[in-house]
Amino acid sequence: MPADSTAPTKALADFFPNQRKNLPIALTTEDVKGKTYIVTGATGGIGYELAKHLVRLEAARVIIGARNEERGKAAKATIEGDAGRKDVVEIWPLDLASYESVKAFGKRIETAERIDALVLNAGVSHAGWQVKEGNEANLTVNFIANYLLAFMALPHMQAVAKTHGITPRLVVVGSMGAFFAGESIKKFPSEGILDDLNDRAKWESDFTNRYSVTKLLQHMAARQLASLRPVSDVGIVVNVVDPGFCKTGLNKELSVWTRAKAWLAKVTLGRSAEMGSRTLVHGVKVGEESHGKYLTSCEIREDHIPEWVTNEAGQAIQKQIWDELLAKLDKIKPGLPSRVIVDWA
Repeated sequence: MPADSTAPTKALADFFPNQRKNLPIALTTEDVKGKTYIVTGATGGIGYELAKHLVRLEAARVIIGARNEERGKAAKATIEGDAGRKDVVEIWPLDLASYESVKAFGKRIETAERIDALVLNAGVSHAGWQVKEGNEANLTVNFIANYLLAFMALPHMQAVAKTHGITPRLVVVGSMGAFFAGESIKKFPSEGILDDLNDRAKWESDFTNRYSVTKLLQHMAARQLASLRPVSDVGIVVNVVDPGFCKTGLNKELSVWTRAKAWLAKVTLGRSAEMGSRTLVHGVKVGEESHGKYLTSCEIREDHIPEWVTNEAGQAIQKQIWDELLAKLDKIKPGLPSRVIVDWA
């Protein structure tokens, strides 16, 4: 099990100065022009600001995965209007609380002539226990559905990468909050972790930490995927980006008191959504050296990852979570994990 100390010491020490940094915009028009990007959760917040950057920098095509069609249309109109460009943004329906919606989106990805980056930005932070697709909803959306989408996209991304001679990015939008899940994972069983997390009687009292737990699962799975093969073999860079503490609507479902505290913290420390989006821009830009790595404030910062994640016990938990994820995905779409892993393992 994890080390006795579960505090993310280094990440916390750097948090306050990092929040005040004026971050660079890593991409240029030369980097972006003529390319195709897919960004989920981009009708608002940091995903929306990333899409604005990409359109402004003359991307040929920016596909936004949107749960709400009207918000998607409004985002398209504003982004294209501000950039003075037309017919660049496409709005594709995507609801990560529905596996059928994710599978339909993944199937549609196969029609894309090229994909230069897939940015998995969509996520939720529910205030109370909900069930979606047979799992607690944060677990479904933040973890299982995001990887269902990634696994559906990866074979096509590899194929078009070879055709165009490019190295696409799979950018997983994580959170430093993942490193506050150390006490929670002490309660993990030795096996059946994902099913155990659906035990409401056991976990509802710890629900305020559920977002952090699902972000840790997401982070570990990205690291495990990247660890299987180098970029030179698979042709895709996988990295995890922490956008920092941003002034977005992520906490809109939380209690009034919790939202009030979050509002005060955001006023004093929060980055604007645009500033936060620059970390995603960096994730799209940074090269093979970022494969499997943790990025924050536009830097690769593996030193921010607590020892209990990287030590032998943490790695055993990571592998167990990975194996259970593959089993879940195989039930949702039989044969999908093996089709992907054959190229990665």
